[in-house]
Amino acid sequence: MAMRSDVRRHTLILIAFAIIQWGFMRYILNHQLFNLDTSQRILYFCLSSFGGAFLIFGAVIYMIIKGNQEEG
Repeated sequence: MAMRSDVRRHTLILIAFAIIQWGFMRYILNHQLFNLDTSQRILYFCLSSFGGAFLIFGAVIYMIIKGNQEEG
């Protein structure tokens, strides 16, 4: 049974968004664009990493649950 194309597309969009936001946050923190101190930089890095991981895991779970569901 093949996976539905709309579910695969939505999953890939969510995973790409999570990776792009993580990279964008890394760029902001590495180049000190917000003038944050060290503890704030650590906090924002952890939050963006956990948020990105949550989106990736959520997308994979969505793909598993909805991807091969029978119609009807």
